Amino acid sequence: MNEIVPAWDRCAYAALSRFLRGYLHQDAAVEYGSAEAAAHQFRKDADERETAVVHSELESFLADNDGIPISGLTKALEALGSSWRFQSREEIEALLKALK
Repeated sequence: MNEIVPAWDRCAYAALSRFLRGYLHQDAAVEYGSAEAAAHQFRKDADERETAVVHSELESFLADNDGIPISGLTKALEALGSSWRFQSREEIEALLKALK
Protein backbone atom coordinates (compact mmCIF):
# COMPACT_ATOMS: atom_id res chain seq x y z
CA MET A 1 0.00 0.00 0.00
CA ASN A 2 1.43 3.37 -1.01
CA GLU A 3 1.44 6.11 1.58
CA ILE A 4 0.06 9.48 0.56
CA VAL A 5 2.79 12.06 0.90
CA PRO A 6 1.92 15.74 1.24
CA ALA A 7 2.84 18.27 -1.37
CA TRP A 8 5.22 20.88 -0.02
CA ASP A 9 8.07 23.09 -1.05
CA ARG A 10 10.72 23.96 1.53
CA CYS A 11 11.01 27.50 0.09
CA ALA A 12 7.27 28.08 0.53
CA TYR A 13 7.58 27.22 4.23
CA ALA A 14 10.88 28.89 5.16
CA ALA A 15 9.52 30.70 8.25
CA LEU A 16 7.62 27.60 9.37
CA SER A 17 10.80 25.57 9.00
CA ARG A 18 12.77 28.06 11.16
CA PHE A 19 10.04 27.88 13.83
CA LEU A 20 9.98 24.07 13.78
CA ARG A 21 13.78 23.80 14.05
CA GLY A 22 13.95 26.45 16.75
CA TYR A 23 10.99 25.50 18.94
CA LEU A 24 9.90 21.94 18.16
CA HIS A 25 13.40 20.50 18.36
CA GLN A 26 14.40 17.23 20.07
CA ASP A 27 14.31 18.80 23.55
CA ALA A 28 10.98 20.59 23.08
CA ALA A 29 9.00 18.17 25.25
CA VAL A 30 11.35 18.78 28.19
CA GLU A 31 11.76 22.50 27.52
CA TYR A 32 8.13 23.42 26.79
CA GLY A 33 5.98 20.42 27.66
CA SER A 34 3.74 20.74 24.60
CA ALA A 35 3.75 22.03 21.05
CA GLU A 36 1.26 24.73 22.06
CA ALA A 37 3.52 25.90 24.89
CA ALA A 38 6.39 26.12 22.40
CA ALA A 39 4.16 28.23 20.15
CA HIS A 40 3.31 30.54 23.05
CA GLN A 41 7.01 30.99 23.79
CA PHE A 42 7.66 31.73 20.12
CA ARG A 43 4.94 34.39 20.22
CA LYS A 44 6.74 36.02 23.18
CA ASP A 45 10.12 35.88 21.42
CA ALA A 46 9.12 36.85 17.87
CA ASP A 47 7.65 40.03 16.52
CA GLU A 48 4.07 40.19 15.30
CA ARG A 49 5.00 39.99 11.61
CA GLU A 50 7.15 36.88 12.05
CA THR A 51 4.43 35.19 14.08
CA ALA A 52 1.86 36.03 11.39
CA VAL A 53 4.08 34.57 8.65
CA VAL A 54 4.60 31.29 10.53
CA HIS A 55 0.85 31.06 11.22
CA SER A 56 0.07 31.74 7.56
CA GLU A 57 2.56 29.14 6.33
CA LEU A 58 1.22 26.46 8.69
CA GLU A 59 -2.34 27.34 7.69
CA SER A 60 -1.39 27.02 4.00
CA PHE A 61 0.44 23.76 4.66
CA LEU A 62 -2.67 22.27 6.27
CA ALA A 63 -5.00 23.59 3.57
CA ASP A 64 -2.75 22.32 0.77
CA ASN A 65 -2.60 18.89 2.40
CA ASP A 66 -6.21 18.38 3.44
CA GLY A 67 -7.01 14.68 3.60
CA ILE A 68 -3.40 13.57 4.05
CA PRO A 69 -3.00 11.04 6.89
CA ILE A 70 -1.19 12.17 10.03
CA SER A 71 1.76 9.92 9.19
CA GLY A 72 2.36 11.86 5.96
CA LEU A 73 1.89 15.22 7.63
CA THR A 74 4.31 14.28 10.40
CA LYS A 75 6.94 13.15 7.89
CA ALA A 76 6.65 16.40 5.98
CA LEU A 77 6.89 18.48 9.17
CA GLU A 78 9.93 16.44 10.21
CA ALA A 79 11.52 17.16 6.82
CA LEU A 80 10.89 20.85 7.52
CA GLY A 81 12.70 20.56 10.86
CA SER A 82 10.21 19.37 13.48
CA SER A 83 11.20 16.75 16.03
CA TRP A 84 7.73 16.79 17.59
CA ARG A 85 5.70 13.61 17.03
CA PHE A 86 2.20 14.84 16.24
CA GLN A 87 -0.47 12.22 16.93
CA SER A 88 -3.34 13.80 14.99
CA ARG A 89 -4.24 16.57 12.59
CA GLU A 90 -6.17 18.16 15.46
CA GLU A 91 -2.90 18.46 17.38
CA ILE A 92 -1.37 20.37 14.45
CA GLU A 93 -4.49 22.53 14.26
CA ALA A 94 -4.09 23.29 18.00
CA LEU A 95 -0.54 24.43 17.23
CA LEU A 96 -1.94 26.66 14.49
CA LYS A 97 -4.44 28.17 16.95
CA ALA A 98 -1.65 28.76 19.52
CA LEU A 99 0.27 30.75 16.90
CA LYS A 100 -2.64 33.18 16.42
